[in-house]
Amino acid sequence: MTKTSMTPGNDKMHPDDRRNLVIFLMLALVIWFGFDHFVMKPRIEKMREAQAIAAHEAEARNINLAAGVAAPVTVRPRLEVLAESTRLKLHNENISGSISLTGNRIDDISLNKYMQTLGGTDNVVLLEPTGTENPQYAEYGWLAAGDATPVPGKDTRWRVEGNDELTKATPVTMVWDNGAGVRFERKLSLDEHYMIKVEQKAVNNSGKAITLYPYALVGSYGLPVHADKTKSKTVHEGPIGYIGGKLHEYRYPEMVKKDIGDEFDATSGWIGITQKYWLTSVILDQNQPAKYRFSHTPPKATGDKEHYQVDIMGAAHQMASGAETSSTIHIFAGAKEVKQLEQYSKDLNLEHFDLAVDFGLYYFLTKPFFYILHFFGNLFGNFGIAIICLTVIVRACVFPLANASFRSFAKLKKISPMMTEIRERHGDNREMLQQELVKLYEREKVNPMAGCLPILIQIPIFFALYKILSVTIEMRHAPFFGWIHDLSAMDPTTIFNLFGLIPWTPPTFLMIGAWPVLMGLFMILQKQLNPPPQDKMQKTMMDMMPYVLTFIMAKFAAGLVVYWTFSNALSIVQQYIIMRNMGVQPHIFRDRAEKKMEKEIEKGPTVHPGLEVLEKKAEDALFGHDDDTTPKTVSAPKPRKKKKK
Repeated sequence: MTKTSMTPGNDKMHPDDRRNLVIFLMLALVIWFGFDHFVMKPRIEKMREAQAIAAHEAEARNINLAAGVAAPVTVRPRLEVLAESTRLKLHNENISGSISLTGNRIDDISLNKYMQTLGGTDNVVLLEPTGTENPQYAEYGWLAAGDATPVPGKDTRWRVEGNDELTKATPVTMVWDNGAGVRFERKLSLDEHYMIKVEQKAVNNSGKAITLYPYALVGSYGLPVHADKTKSKTVHEGPIGYIGGKLHEYRYPEMVKKDIGDEFDATSGWIGITQKYWLTSVILDQNQPAKYRFSHTPPKATGDKEHYQVDIMGAAHQMASGAETSSTIHIFAGAKEVKQLEQYSKDLNLEHFDLAVDFGLYYFLTKPFFYILHFFGNLFGNFGIAIICLTVIVRACVFPLANASFRSFAKLKKISPMMTEIRERHGDNREMLQQELVKLYEREKVNPMAGCLPILIQIPIFFALYKILSVTIEMRHAPFFGWIHDLSAMDPTTIFNLFGLIPWTPPTFLMIGAWPVLMGLFMILQKQLNPPPQDKMQKTMMDMMPYVLTFIMAKFAAGLVVYWTFSNALSIVQQYIIMRNMGVQPHIFRDRAEKKMEKEIEKGPTVHPGLEVLEKKAEDALFGHDDDTTPKTVSAPKPRKKKKK
């Protein structure tokens, strides 16, 4: 008889089943509590810690933003504001200034080697304290969420220990006790150039665990005094940073219009505010997680100014009671000297610190050209000579193309009598004139468009050199010979007062200096060496080009005009030699045959033989030569063989 769990007529559970059920329930409870204790509880605690850290970071970040915003104050002279606080002096060969012991901001930096104007005696002032017309400053320290841990702020009075003057040889240490058992220390070091190193430490003797966040910021209350007020997009000015392998740039108008508040997480990078030649930047320890932010605060009241800020906040430093922690911050405040920026990149393991210089779209050309100019400038002690050396190198690089172009021009010059004869023969028959000119070009193997390629290649070269002269501090106030005292500025003379002989200063648009005039003369001379174009419109444009470019280039940097002038001069020499070697007599003024052809062009129909030749060459290159018109010899059909019966 089979054993069952239930006896007949009885609903009671069998003792074995009850035992198994109890065991199952006990094991289920053990597993449940074990899973809750060893798995779920740690996860919940980690989530709560992460939420607390995020909340603390958000709160600290709000404190960070508020730390930089200055309340509206009455504007006073810079020296008067500086005299109101006890300050610690700093200086080396390149910068000088002071640091207030109250707040400890870096807000007074002047550049010893650079003057505000050419020939002036007033140094460039990069950083100014709050209360002046254009405050800009760097700030650094620790942040803590809530009021539980007092941290240093803008009203903190620091005590100096040891050296009371910051130089390359004498670092300065400052301390502050928050009165709640936490001691803060700062050791400031200054190198021989533009970098201030801040080694900050916090010692926790408060009897409880605390969490601190290192931070650094650069703030600007209104536009910096050296900012370009014309809103030009030629050179970037405003917040900038290279964060996590990507360059971020924000212009001042963009910050205001979009009310920027962008934030990025990365383990490496730098951030700052830049002007054309100057940079103020803050750098935290690399290879450590940090939050980088660009922010804008609108004016609080009528008459107030926009506030621009870039800041970094490092990861949380959690300290038990009796522990200490430290963080290192680097503050750059100085001129954007390319070689020095590159050296800082190597020393601090920074990525692309040199991109603080706005080399522009043609970076791959601008950077090598800068190295060439820098080499020859140091070699000869004159960047004007360096530009001439660069011109020779560029002309040597494009020599083969220019050689082919000038040979084509010489051939055109040689066949000018044939072109005149064709125009006389076909008169107003535009179609026949076009066909005959194209046939002549093909028969003589002349390409009238050959001169375009060298010009197209020189366009990026021109803009690359323009960038170098516009943005590099090395070119600022760099003299040449004679009346050119600043290669980065336009030629100060003008033909309209006979280059200074007449005591009259013409309006700005009439400032056409000696170098632009010389450049225009070379362009006219080169035009005379070339045959006149067969297209009326093209001929008119080529006739006007030297005068239009002279007027335009007169407003550009003198160094750029020097380059273009010497480039034209070398082109003329090269073209003259080629023409003589090909048996073509160069004429500064048009000879009788060329004048006759110009008259025929003026009264004849408009033709574009050059464009047709170019179009045919393009078709041949893409689709091959069309040989279908070539007559083929057709042989007679062979007689069919008779079948054998």
